[in-house]
Amino acid sequence: MKKTILILTGTLIAKNFVSQINSQQLGGQTINPITTAVPFLLISPDSRQGAMGDAGAATDPDVNSIHWNGSKLAFAEKKFGVGFTVTPWLRLLVPDINLYYLSGYAKINKNQAVGASLRYFSLGNIELTNATGVKTGDYKPNEYAVDLAFSQKLSDNFSLGIAARYINSSISRVYFNGSSGNAASTVAVDLTMFYRSNKFDLGGKKGTYTGGLAFTNLGAKIKYSNDQNFIPMNLRLGNGLKIELDEINTFGFYLDFNKLLVPTPPRYKYKVDPVTGEKTAEIEIDPATNKKVIEKGKYPNFPVPL
Repeated sequence: MKKTILILTGTLIAKNFVSQINSQQLGGQTINPITTAVPFLLISPDSRQGAMGDAGAATDPDVNSIHWNGSKLAFAEKKFGVGFTVTPWLRLLVPDINLYYLSGYAKINKNQAVGASLRYFSLGNIELTNATGVKTGDYKPNEYAVDLAFSQKLSDNFSLGIAARYINSSISRVYFNGSSGNAASTVAVDLTMFYRSNKFDLGGKKGTYTGGLAFTNLGAKIKYSNDQNFIPMNLRLGNGLKIELDEINTFGFYLDFNKLLVPTPPRYKYKVDPVTGEKTAEIEIDPATNKKVIEKGKYPNFPVPL
């Protein structure tokens, strides 16, 4: 079971692993999942936002703000903060997959703040075997990302933020020539903004509106073998309303919208068995272009700027 889960996780991470069939049948319906490399970048690193359904673009700033919306750091009330979290992943199925997240920030002055974080995703231990099933060794793949962020207030209510990210993934060593493969790496940036209104009267209580917009993981594709794969570039738009019930209690409503900024896989055309007349599992290849024939959708391998 452990091996099966790890293989499924790796399949989601490594886009186009083997000759991936993008359109599949499930319960009589055609599904067309969008997959990217290094999806661990989208996993919530902290329990608060995780318990809120991953809503974090417009919540109050804290030490984990770089993941959600780095521009919130300029509104942090404390001069500095440090946090460390450990998130078990698929714990009921596999006991040794964990996400570690170390983050911190410091206020330069009342309008500026800097932050940094380290995200480490351990995929546990995998037993490597040859074609005959003989064990050839053990391997512990991992992925990590290092962030540096800066946030600047442009007014008392509005701030902008930018974060630079280095991403490294070693999972290709499992799938390509045993443990002799090379780690894949790339770089990305986050562009973010945050708005917090002044307090206003709301039914006899004091209310505050917040809004956030974050373009995250904007960067070059990552290359595992011969194919280049999109990283999970994402658009997050959030709104929030916080109400002060009394001096020590508040109640908040938050809503985030997310859009993955990568191409949707097309539906490819499959060859038809000349005897039975049924579709096979083999995709048709256009002899003129030597590319897969698309039945519905568009060619997915666009450059990142497009």
